[in-house]
Amino acid sequence: MSFKFTNTGLQTQSFEEIFNEIADEYRAIYGQDINIAQDAPDGQRVGISATASLDMQAFAAWLYNSLDPDLASGVALNRIIKLVGITRRPATQSVWDLQVASSTAITLPAGYTVEDDLGQEWSINSPMSLPAGTNTVTFRALEFGAVEGVSGAVIEQSTIVVGVTSIVASVDSAVGVDEETDEQLRVRRNRSLENPALSTIGGLFAKLANTPGVTDIRVYENNTDTTDSDGIPAHYTYSVVEGGEIGDIVETIVKNKTAGAGTLGSVSGNYIETLTRPDGSTFTITHTMQFDRPLFVSVYITVTATRRDPAIPIDAVLIAQKIADSVLYIGDNLLASSLYAKAYQAGSDYYLTDLLISDDNAVFTDERLISAINEKYVISVSNITVTEVI
Repeated sequence: MSFKFTNTGLQTQSFEEIFNEIADEYRAIYGQDINIAQDAPDGQRVGISATASLDMQAFAAWLYNSLDPDLASGVALNRIIKLVGITRRPATQSVWDLQVASSTAITLPAGYTVEDDLGQEWSINSPMSLPAGTNTVTFRALEFGAVEGVSGAVIEQSTIVVGVTSIVASVDSAVGVDEETDEQLRVRRNRSLENPALSTIGGLFAKLANTPGVTDIRVYENNTDTTDSDGIPAHYTYSVVEGGEIGDIVETIVKNKTAGAGTLGSVSGNYIETLTRPDGSTFTITHTMQFDRPLFVSVYITVTATRRDPAIPIDAVLIAQKIADSVLYIGDNLLASSLYAKAYQAGSDYYLTDLLISDDNAVFTDERLISAINEKYVISVSNITVTEVI
């Protein structure tokens, strides 16, 4: 097989094929009796040439594949997806509301930094003047991505400000998201091809899903003449959107919903459309649209982990982390049985029983939790209890 372009793409060679091809050319020049063993000068020279050729073919294959959004990666993928009007979603910072107590009026400088007991640093961007007493201050994680702050964590000052007497974490942080991976970006790029879908609701979903900053979405419609079982009025659409700017979301709904259909939701925004008459004068139409933000519902989980070998301890923290890594979406129900597979990703030196879930930390079930259409279940490590049995 030779290195060339074919109707099916770029055809490359293996090292053995390149080596043999170069060796045959050497034999044609110097004779059939030349020594191309690995420890011979001619053999080493053929090997060096073959390696160089293999590297160039690998580079050509990478460059060729970078022209296909389904095969490109990294910076090359960032470039090519611009052709369909989307960009990679960047990582965001976690946000944590901490209670800062001071014995006197103080000013926290820009860049004021604290550290939790996991060594994670949190800071403020702008200076803040605080009166004496306890005040709520919003900190951002210095590291971008899914940095988790847990209520009850021990917080210490990294930047020392005289007068600060304590910093208390009374709530969990709002966890940021990691940068979108190549795989996630390819999926979203393919999903963007739904934009011209015959289904109006599918097209609206695809457009909203590709709105900058949107991380999760659910779109419902009621095309009947009566209010449906979910409480959506007749001939209405109901969009539940996590992330994104209100103005961008409203504009997307205006431009993609069915004409005459109403919109439902507690978040309202206006989109002003400027139109030009035949004589060149303009007039405006103000569109008012509604949508909802998801209602986040914490899930509480208890599970029993029994050692297979009494001498081998169980990493309960890792089990909890693997369960918390479960990906949940707006409006999705949660099956207790589905969490066993996530928990077993932490190892195989234990077996799990009695996995129970609850959305109120009072009534637990081993079956499932039913989500409302605007709810999104959230699993935090701090809400998972792993009981180890020896």
